[in-house]
Amino acid sequence: NTQAEDQIDIIALLSKIWHRKKTILKTVAIFGIIGVFVALLTPNKYTALSMFTPNYSGASSGSSGLKGLASLAGINIGSSSESSKEISPMLYGKILESAVFKKELLEAPLKNLGTVKTLRAYFIENTSTSVLGTVKEYTIGLPSKIIGLFKKESTATIFAPVDGIQAVSEEDFEYFKAIDNILTISINDKDGYIEMVAKSENPQIAAQVAKNAELILQNQIIAIKTKSSLELLKYLEEQYAAKKVLLRKAQNELSSFKDRNLNIATSSFSNNQTRLASELQTANAVFDNVVTQLEAVKFQVTKDTPVFSIIKPVVVPNEKSEPKRSLILVVWLFLGAVCSIGFVLAKEPVQNLLKEIKKESIS
Repeated sequence: NTQAEDQIDIIALLSKIWHRKKTILKTVAIFGIIGVFVALLTPNKYTALSMFTPNYSGASSGSSGLKGLASLAGINIGSSSESSKEISPMLYGKILESAVFKKELLEAPLKNLGTVKTLRAYFIENTSTSVLGTVKEYTIGLPSKIIGLFKKESTATIFAPVDGIQAVSEEDFEYFKAIDNILTISINDKDGYIEMVAKSENPQIAAQVAKNAELILQNQIIAIKTKSSLELLKYLEEQYAAKKVLLRKAQNELSSFKDRNLNIATSSFSNNQTRLASELQTANAVFDNVVTQLEAVKFQVTKDTPVFSIIKPVVVPNEKSEPKRSLILVVWLFLGAVCSIGFVLAKEPVQNLLKEIKKESIS
């Protein structure tokens, strides 16, 4: 009996759909026309990518000695095992999300685009929305526009800059969201390569944004990896300059003392000469030690600097990657079929439910 009831229900539903087939076909046709317009108005997008892999060198055998020297300078470069730790490629995506990265990408130079010289200038020039963008703004984006009308206008407040804190204007924040729509990063941790993918309506923008993002990301990774070594290098360069002055001073004092006392052979002369010679010897030894450490740290900076091997260089795309217009049409036709059939099947039960609610409210 249950199976019979189920069969009767299915037959009834199919019958209802069949009797309203004209309405369904008209709705599907309307959605199909909308799909054709959407497919035609959706601009072409081009995809450019850069594939590269980071190559890190191991820690040097003399890193423990550098650690001791760095501790004297107040710099902690960690142990040899710590210095061999590398930046995980899984953190590269976090670098792309940072305001520092996006600001640098906005100001990176662009070529072959006429008067447009930066990504910021490109965004400013393309602020006028397309026909499809206008339709979306006043359909899907209409609720947010209405809500925005009732919000209090934000007053621009000027704050003093604070070290270590990035200030992002509302304009830059909108550009950051535009960058997120253009640029993505794909990390293959198993095979050890990174893909920087850029999509844009302009093939030159796609290619140059991908290349600029690759260079900026690599430079920021190098800066993070070599931070401790560079701080130690800066300290040793300052020490080198200071010890060089002291060495020159000791040499000049000893030479001047000998010139002033050419024919004197007293005990005080001998003591002063010995003292000045000892100071010169000490200054020379300290200077030689600083030079040795300076060269070692320069070598350490070189070892800490990661080298990136380009697997696939950026190429200006010639063929569009999006949109797939046939797929857009199929999706809209399917959506029209689902909406029309759902309306036909739900119309009568909803009307009955509303009648029952109305009767209960009256009673």
